Amino acid sequence: MQKLLILSSDTGEGHNSAAAAIRSAARAAGFKAVIRKPLEESGPLNRVLGNLYNSLLARRPRAIRKYFWLLDRIRPNERTFFYTKTRPYIRRFLDSEQPDIVLSVHPMLNHFIQRLIKEERGGIPCHTFLTDPFPPFWKGWSSPYIDRYFVVTGEAAQALTAMGVSASRIDRVPMPVRSQFAPATMTEIQELRNTLKLDDAGIILINGGARGGGPILKVYETTRRAAPAANILVVCGRNNRLRQRISALCDPKTRTFGFLDDIYRYISASDLVITKPGALSTYEALACGVPVVLIGIRDLMPQESGLFDAAARYDFGYAARTFDALDAVVRKDPREWNRKRESLANFYRHSVGSELIERIHSVHVRS
Repeated sequence: MQKLLILSSDTGEGHNSAAAAIRSAARAAGFKAVIRKPLEESGPLNRVLGNLYNSLLARRPRAIRKYFWLLDRIRPNERTFFYTKTRPYIRRFLDSEQPDIVLSVHPMLNHFIQRLIKEERGGIPCHTFLTDPFPPFWKGWSSPYIDRYFVVTGEAAQALTAMGVSASRIDRVPMPVRSQFAPATMTEIQELRNTLKLDDAGIILINGGARGGGPILKVYETTRRAAPAANILVVCGRNNRLRQRISALCDPKTRTFGFLDDIYRYISASDLVITKPGALSTYEALACGVPVVLIGIRDLMPQESGLFDAAARYDFGYAARTFDALDAVVRKDPREWNRKRESLANFYRHSVGSELIERIHSVHVRS
């Protein structure tokens, strides 16, 4: 049985979501697939840097743009000095896993591990799946040590070639989304309504992500004013203060939640999902067949801006740069939201990652 080692990180929950989908698809195809997080596992300094990113994401999302700019210029993941320091750890890491194939789903994990493999002629194919479907994205996605890249869109492929990656090393595959994210049946929707004690009015879900970052409170207040009759579900992630502030308003048609392992149940039962334009949070809603409102209010990160703009270009949802724009979308007739369902189905058809695994397998067999 071939072993697929998937490299992910907790700096952005979307990477882990993609990794989980790929792992499930790989195991279904007969691979032994494991997910490891070398950034978090390698030492306290990397954990501190990862926690800093997550803190900025939750509390100072505007600062992410500067963080993005700084990393793209310093490129610590490409520096020989840091590589030399981490080489003993990487050697132990690879010895402990003994992979047949390595697949990274994170832009900071495409260099040091793969460099050691190439230097020691390990013969292990090294691949990367770009979780960012549209540019601009981190320059760290591009690496001289990657054998093959898998991208979701033609625009991502073009951006990689502009970074110097040969087009012959790039394959296009659908975004892998966990199988639970799928359209709900009427029975499933009614069961959720009964569980949450909701009436028959429409359901709007506000997804604050794993960390509940950004102006979610004001997004909620805007949504509540624009749709006074709607049931509103607010996923606050691990931001307990945000959840407490919304719950304290005691609105009878609002439900708040922390981090949800079964968030797919809530998304698929909704009529509209309001979310930041993170790749996986967006594609998971699309896999459920639910129109999205991507919010880029005050804290649109560079790597999210491409997907944000694509909402209007491909007509799979709405893009709101201001609270007034959000208000206008929420006030639309739900039948107009539903018109997006056909175009979103044309833009994305649910994939659990089997196409990606088939490509990996075929490349491995040829090599």
